[in-house]
Amino acid sequence: MSIETRATLLEQLRTGSTPLAWEEFFRLYWPVIHAYARWRGCSENTAEDVVQDVLVKIFEQRDVFTYDPARGRFRDWLGAVVRNRVAEIRRSPSERMRAGGGDDVAAAAAIDEGPGPADRWEAAFESAVLMALLDVVRREADPREYLAFELTTLAEASPADAAAVTGLSRNVVYKARRRILKRLKDLAGDYDAEGRLPERVREAIRMRPAPRTERGLTRRVRETMRGA
Repeated sequence: MSIETRATLLEQLRTGSTPLAWEEFFRLYWPVIHAYARWRGCSENTAEDVVQDVLVKIFEQRDVFTYDPARGRFRDWLGAVVRNRVAEIRRSPSERMRAGGGDDVAAAAAIDEGPGPADRWEAAFESAVLMALLDVVRREADPREYLAFELTTLAEASPADAAAVTGLSRNVVYKARRRILKRLKDLAGDYDAEGRLPERVREAIRMRPAPRTERGLTRRVRETMRGA
C-alpha cells in the first residue's frame, strides 16, 4: 500500500490558504522525521531539533508544494531533506552538543551499520503510516470495543482479562477483536503481508515518541511558525 500526500494539502500549504493545512501536515509527518532521526542515533533533544529545522525549511520553501506527479513522490523529497539535515548534525556533533545542552549526538556518528539512510527513512515512514491507520480505526470504533481489541491484539492480553477490564462479555471481546482487526487489514493492504500486521503495529507503537514529546514539539513548531 502507498499513502501519498494529497495534492490539495500541498496546494493549501503552498498558498497558505488554509491554516489547518500546516496542522495536518505536522500531525502526519513529524513522527516520521522524529523516528528517522532517532534511528540514526540522534538523542531525543536533537531529534526534536531535526523536526523543527526540517519543518521551518519546508515552510520557507513553499514552492515545493506545487504538486507535479512527474517530479516523483513528495515523501522522497521530504526524505532527502531529513537525511541531509541529520547528516549535517552527524558531521558536526560538537556544535549540536553545545546548542542542545549536552545532547549525546556523538553516538550518531558511530552508527554506520545496518540499513542505509533510505531504508531507514522508509521504515520510519511505514511506522507512521501504520499509526495513522490505527488512529483511523480507533476513531471509527466503539471506545470499549477498541480497548478490547488493543488489549487482546496489541497488548496480547487474554480475552478474559480484556472482558474484565472493559466490562464486555468474552463473546463481545472476540467479535470486536475480529471486526476491528479486519477493518485494520482492509485499510492496511500490503502491510498485512505474511499475516504480520499485528506484529508490525506493535513495533510501530513501541517506536512512537512519548506524548510529552508530541506536546513539546507542537508548542515549539507553532511558536516558530508564528514568528516566521
